[in-house]
Amino acid sequence: MTAPTVADYKRLNESREVVISRKDLPLHCPTDQTALWCSHPRVFLPIEDSADKTCRCPYCGTLYRLAD
Repeated sequence: MTAPTVADYKRLNESREVVISRKDLPLHCPTDQTALWCSHPRVFLPIEDSADKTCRCPYCGTLYRLAD
């Protein structure tokens, strides 16, 4: 087994998409459902200000989509 590279960490959540609703606002990542062992510092994401109602976490790359 080889050690992970920086590229591996950058791809970690590139394809992960989470759909949220207005009841989940204000949006922060990691969410309360994220395991502590794989979390990063909490960052609030301004998804409601986004024109397409999406926002990507700058730490893990998770794409959040506001459904309603």
